[in-house]
Amino acid sequence: MELVLTIIGVPLALFGAYVGIKQIVRWNRETWEKKSDREEIRKGFERLQNDIRGSNLYSDGLAEIPERRRIRLLRHGLEVMQNYKYSEAVASFRECLGISKTPEQMVALLIIIGYCFSCLHRLNEAEGHFKEAEVIARETNNSEGLSSVLSNMGGVYEIRGEFDKAIEHCELALKIKREIGDREGEARALGNMGIVYRQKGELGKAMEHYELALKIRREIGDRAGEAITLGNMGVVHSVKGELDKAMELYQLVLRMNIESGNRRGEGGSLVNIGNVYRNKGELDKATEHYQLALKISRETSNRRGEAAVLQGIGLMYKEKGELDRAIENFQLALEIAREIGDRAGEANSMGNMGVVHSVKDELDKATEYYEAVFKIEKEIGRREGEANALTNMGSVYAVKGELDKAREHYELALKIYEEIGAQTKVETVRKNINNLKK
Repeated sequence: MELVLTIIGVPLALFGAYVGIKQIVRWNRETWEKKSDREEIRKGFERLQNDIRGSNLYSDGLAEIPERRRIRLLRHGLEVMQNYKYSEAVASFRECLGISKTPEQMVALLIIIGYCFSCLHRLNEAEGHFKEAEVIARETNNSEGLSSVLSNMGGVYEIRGEFDKAIEHCELALKIKREIGDREGEARALGNMGIVYRQKGELGKAMEHYELALKIRREIGDRAGEAITLGNMGVVHSVKGELDKAMELYQLVLRMNIESGNRRGEGGSLVNIGNVYRNKGELDKATEHYQLALKISRETSNRRGEAAVLQGIGLMYKEKGELDRAIENFQLALEIAREIGDRAGEANSMGNMGVVHSVKDELDKATEYYEAVFKIEKEIGRREGEANALTNMGSVYAVKGELDKAREHYELALKIYEEIGAQTKVETVRKNINNLKK
C-alpha cells in the first residue's frame, strides 16, 4: 500500500519534470540519430564517388533532409548501390524525389537516378533524368549541379558513340569546374575528354588530357582518380603497340584498385592485363585474367564490362584456332552491346566476327560484317575503327585477287592510321601494300 500511495502521490511538478526529461532524452536521441544518418549519407556519397571517378554525383542538400522517411530512403538507396542493385536504388531515390522540397535536392536526386539508369545501360531513361536536372540547375543558377549533369550526359553520349556531343558536354563541364575552383572535378572532366579522344582514335589528344588530369590528381592526393587515369594511359600505350609500358601501368592500377576495394576498377584492370597477355601470345595467362574479370563484371552488374571480357575471350579462342567458340563469344558480346545501346561495342563485335569468317575463308560473310562495321564507325566518328574496317576489307579483296580494290582500301586506312599516330598499324598496312606489288 505504501508503495502504491507513494507513486500516486508524486507531486505534479515532479511528474511534469519527469515528462520533460523523457522529451529531452527523446529529442536528444532523435537529434543524434539524424546527425548519424546525415554523416552516413555524406560518407555514402563519398564512397560512391570514389568507386565511379569517371562520373560526377552531386549531393547538395541531400544530407540536410530533415524527414526521417526520406533519410531512410536515401540511406537504403546508397547502400544497395554499393552492391550494384541499381533498380532497387532507383525505386528508393524516386520515392524520395516525390517528396523532395528544394531545387538542389531535386537536381541531386535526378542525377543519381540518371546515373543508376546509365549503369543499367537504359540510356534513354538516363538522358531523360539528366536533362530534367539540367533544366532545374540552369533555372536556379546551380553551377555545381549543372557541371555534374553535363559530365554525366557526356558519359551517355560516349557510350552511344556520339563522340562530338560527348566532347561538347565534357568541355562545358570543364569550363564550369575551373570557374568554381573544383580541381577534382576539373581532373575528372579532363580524363573523360581523354577517353572520348581515344575512342575517336586521336591518341595524342587523349594522352595530353590524361597527363593534365594525372597532374591534378597527384597534386590533390586523389589516389582513386590517379588509378583510373593511369589505366587509361595504359590503354593508349596498348593501342600504340607499346605492350610492356601498358602492362606496367595495368599491374600498378590493379594493385591500387584492390587496395581501395574498387571492384569494377579491378575487373577493368584484369581485362586490360588479359588483353596484353593475349597480344603477347601468352594465352593461358590471358584466360586466367579474363575468367576473373568475367566473374567480377557479372557480380557488379557491369554489362559493358561483361561484353568487353567476352570480346577478349573470343579473340583468345581465335588465336587458339577454336573459331566456332570465338564466334559464340563475339555473338554474346554483340547481343549485350545492342541491348545497352553501345554502338562502339556493336562495331567491335561485328568486326571480330568478320575476322573469324575471313580465317574460315567465308569471305562474303566477312565482307558483309566489315561493311556494317565501317558504316557504324563512320557514323560515330571513331577513326581507328574506320581504318580497321578498311584494312580488313582490303585483306579480303587481296585474297580474292582484286588487287586494285585491296590497294585502295589499304591506302585509305594508312592515311587514317598516320593521322591518329597508330604507328604499329601504319607499319602493318605498309607491309600489306608492299606485298600486293610482289
